[in-house]
Amino acid sequence: MHKLKRSIFYILIIFSEFLFSQESSLIFNRFNLSVFNPAFAGVEGPAINLNTRAQWIGIEDAPLTNYLIVHFPEKKNATLGLTIQNDRVFVENKTLLTLDYSYRLQLSNNSNLSLGLKAGGMFFNVDTNNIPRIYTTPNQSVSSLGNYFSPVLGVGLSFISKNIFLGAAAPGLLNKIGLSRNKDWELTSRDFTYLHLSGGFNLNLSDKFTIKPSVNYRSIPVGPNLINSILEIDYGNRFSLGSLFTNNNTIGAFFKLKSKKGFHLGYGYEFPSGSDNISIDSSTHEFMIRIDLKEKDISNSYSINKETIEYEN
Repeated sequence: MHKLKRSIFYILIIFSEFLFSQESSLIFNRFNLSVFNPAFAGVEGPAINLNTRAQWIGIEDAPLTNYLIVHFPEKKNATLGLTIQNDRVFVENKTLLTLDYSYRLQLSNNSNLSLGLKAGGMFFNVDTNNIPRIYTTPNQSVSSLGNYFSPVLGVGLSFISKNIFLGAAAPGLLNKIGLSRNKDWELTSRDFTYLHLSGGFNLNLSDKFTIKPSVNYRSIPVGPNLINSILEIDYGNRFSLGSLFTNNNTIGAFFKLKSKKGFHLGYGYEFPSGSDNISIDSSTHEFMIRIDLKEKDISNSYSINKETIEYEN
């Protein structure tokens, strides 16, 4: 029985570290930067985003991430945002509910600085009924894992000029989870505070074509640092193609469509590259739907996705 408990303990450790080290929506970062940096809330105007990311297709209980993002209209330079994110992998299920607040400071006619605050809670569940067992005898130590709650607090900073954006954030200052506390074992709380950096620019080749490179960096204590770079080519702010490269031996490609009514649809495909023997040789699919609630006034625009950006005096 002791060997069984120890095996289950290691399984939980491995999958917990992966769950908290994965970064959601690696491909469509430009539309979802507020997931990690609250200072980007409202950058693209009021909108509703729906995203799903299915990793390791074909493998049972593989990671699946879904989230809903809502950005409300800006009022007096302040924007509110809501994010509901769910991560599932193996027997673990994590749901985050957070509110974002961003305040924009106009630095000049063509640049601004935004300060952001993220607050909410993380609900964490381990479904012990789906853990493979060697013995049929109930194990009270395993059954005690159950549900846990942790508060979420994060801060962020973003700088946006005519064709450049930069951001830095610590989105998980209070994230701590204690999986089990009983007489048989205690898995001490782990701190999942991490640093998220992002940046990119728009290079206008003509009235229709724009190149949009961007880079994102994520560092957390329990997993490897992740760097992903994206190169996107946009045509007329209606259609774009792009590619993704990461330092985690994966590459990908994606496309995005936008209607005149402000409806966005995106699909991305990611797959392993190189000769990493420990990588799981399975692909990842990512889908994005966005609905603009109101077209932004270009005279007051500070969007990071438009090919032309102007500012009010």
